[in-house]
This record gives sequence, structure tokens and C-alpha cells, in this order.
Amino acid sequence: MLNLKPSSYSDQRTLGFLKQNPSISQSLLADLGHNLSRVATIIEPVLNAPNRCGISDYYIQAVTTGRTAFLVTNLMDEQASCVTNISTSWLVGRSDSCAIALPQGTISRCHAVIGHSASRGGFYIMDLGSSNGTFINRRRMPSLEKHLLNDGDLIEFSKIRVEFFLSCWQEHPVVTHDTQF
Repeated sequence: MLNLKPSSYSDQRTLGFLKQNPSISQSLLADLGHNLSRVATIIEPVLNAPNRCGISDYYIQAVTTGRTAFLVTNLMDEQASCVTNISTSWLVGRSDSCAIALPQGTISRCHAVIGHSASRGGFYIMDLGSSNGTFINRRRMPSLEKHLLNDGDLIEFSKIRVEFFLSCWQEHPVVTHDTQF
């Protein structure tokens, strides 16, 4: 059972996030053994993501425990963070059916997909044949080619710049050197 008595400011902020996101909270707590300190380790970067932005005003914060993965972003509302559903992939595009819907005209209906594969080393992005392209660290991605994402990468969906941040909990870190799948 989780001890709901926060022992620090970080724990208080983490509890606030958990209360606002009950479906994600249940999975995080189950994955991390109902240990609030472990949960705070991966949630604290989510809460600090807006302060990490240096190149852009927008961010996508990816979070994983290995089994549970979700995204937090301010792309849909610059003043607020939006939490996606737990999944292994999220569509980014102009369509309302996308997990991250961007209503700008230079964005294709289904522009790109961000995915998570624990067996492949983490989060990746793939351009879905968009008209105006997806760029990683200012290099245009070939369509339908998966590219492993790293903490601090700059993603551009057409002309929209987004900083990618990563927060994860792993008992045994996975070391990867290849950025292509």
C-alpha cells in the first residue's frame, strides 16, 4: 500500500500529478512497487519540462517505466501540459483523431508517429510521408524510417520546433549506440 504522506516538496508535486491523472497513476504505482520516491524520480522531470526548454517554447516529455509509457506535451496548449493515454505509439498530426493534434496548415493530417519499444531501446519517431517533413536535430527524416529519440533532441514537424525530453525508470539501464532501428 502506498504511504500517502509526502515527505518532501517533490513528493507533494508528484502526488498532485498522480491525483490529476488517475489512470496513469495506477500503472505507475503498480510498475514501481507503490514507491512514491521512485514515482517522483520519473514525474519530477515532467513537472520541470517547461523550464528545460531552451530552443523552443514547445516540448514533448516521454515517460516510461519499461512497461508503461506515455507522453506529456504543451503543443496543444502552450500554457498547460496535456497527458496522453498510456500506449506504445501516438499519432501526431492535424487530424482531431491524433493523440497530439496540431491544427496548423503545414502539418499533415497524420504527420508522424512517436512510438515506444522497450525491446528496441526506447522511444522513436517516424515520419508518415508528410508533405512538409519531420526533422530531427535539423536533419530531414526519410519517410517511414524509425529514428531513436534521445533526451534533448530537437524535433520539427514542418516549421513547429519541439524539444524532446525523456524520463524513465529502469532497474538495469539499456545501452544503445545505434540511432536507427
